[in-house]
Amino acid sequence: MNRRACVLILAVALSSGAVGMAARQVIIQQTPSPTVTAENTSWYLDGQPISYAGNLYYPAGPQVFFNPNEMVRSGFFEGIPLYTRTTIEPYSIVYVPLAGGRMQPYERPRTGELTGTAGSTPTLLPTPRSTVPPAGLAPQAAIAPASTTTSIDVQLPRPMVTPPMATAAVPPAPPQAVGTSGATVPRRPTHVSIGGKPQGANAMFIEFEGRRWYPAGPARTIDLSGMVRVGAYFDFDVFAVRGQSGEIYVPSAHGGSAVVRYTLTKE
Repeated sequence: MNRRACVLILAVALSSGAVGMAARQVIIQQTPSPTVTAENTSWYLDGQPISYAGNLYYPAGPQVFFNPNEMVRSGFFEGIPLYTRTTIEPYSIVYVPLAGGRMQPYERPRTGELTGTAGSTPTLLPTPRSTVPPAGLAPQAAIAPASTTTSIDVQLPRPMVTPPMATAAVPPAPPQAVGTSGATVPRRPTHVSIGGKPQGANAMFIEFEGRRWYPAGPARTIDLSGMVRVGAYFDFDVFAVRGQSGEIYVPSAHGGSAVVRYTLTKE
């Protein structure tokens, strides 16, 4: 074997060793665990969307644990680091760190240029309902609930929480006769809850016990142990202060400690 062949073999061996060492360094490098978390921030407690890469992202799906082999820090929102996974579609989901190594997914709605497309994982945001009226009938405008009150306990369906501009109008259903007493079941609400706050054509309100209640300030954390349960709005418990009839409190999210105060007058 001549000298040139020996030099060539040695160069190939050194190059292979360098590539293998670099590959091992990439494999063992992991993302450090988050040291700043968001569980005490107001926007997280209120379930508000966050801004990332010029788009709004909404809390969606159950919490997951931090994975240092897949998750990388990709930005910040109000001082809280945001993480993405390298194994899914870019800019589809970001993760907000919480205490105990937990991560809350925030998902970008597939609207605008993403309308009609599917990401690398099934969307965890609720799908807006659309109602098609029967042939020959046009959707009716929302009307005030009937003033007649009855003793019938009606359980209303759960409201859908969807991003803004993604909720279709739901036409009111006509009253239905009950038994032979002539009583009627109140119409279902014609305003769909968005982000925990109902929206209507003219004002924001919810319909409870045949009356309209208007939000009085943002969601805040209060102690419900001293209050009494007075009913349910969809499947959310409704609370009131004992002896006060002009205001009610409705939780802003299931399992959360923040509630929204509603009164009979606009503030």
